[in-house]
Amino acid sequence: MSNHHPEIDLSEVHELPHQEVNLCGIHHDEEWILDIGGGGEGIIGSLEGRQVVAIDRVSDELLDTRNEALKLVMDARQLNFLENSFGTATLFFTLMYIPLDDLSSVFGEISRVLKPGGELLIWDVNVELPSDIEEKKYFLVPLTVVFPDGRRRTTGYGAAIRDQNMDSFIVEAQKHGFEAIEQVTSGLTFFVRMALRK
Repeated sequence: MSNHHPEIDLSEVHELPHQEVNLCGIHHDEEWILDIGGGGEGIIGSLEGRQVVAIDRVSDELLDTRNEALKLVMDARQLNFLENSFGTATLFFTLMYIPLDDLSSVFGEISRVLKPGGELLIWDVNVELPSDIEEKKYFLVPLTVVFPDGRRRTTGYGAAIRDQNMDSFIVEAQKHGFEAIEQVTSGLTFFVRMALRK
């Protein structure tokens, strides 16, 4: 976090325990994949190919990945994909950056661009902050990502501090036609596979 954001005072950071995210056994739709947030060293490193469209506002998150994905460095709200364009959408440690008030519009847009029966794959972290944490402004989750080919990459994600949990994200997504069909929790991290019921 300090490398990419030298202006952040580390005394203001609440660091969560180190997590491991295993991408082995994650199967995805063969149709076009919309990766919101780019996925950094995570999802795009796993779902390689020309069928992936990765969006991120930070160029480093995309340029670090060496594959054939179409990489767009811009605010995703400026895009206007056609309805029913994608078979899968992914949010790899992206929801933590999205203000809670904007979650409804995010899930609504994902619902609009996914094909009926399309899937939304979410990886993120459950955060329950202690009561004596007023001096902290950010939380950081250090990760080791295990790829299907056996590679391991150490990375981390951080955002403005707040409580968040898997159940609240699922409830919000359900309002836009999604149904949770797979849930896996390991430590503080979770994976949810959701299908779009249009």
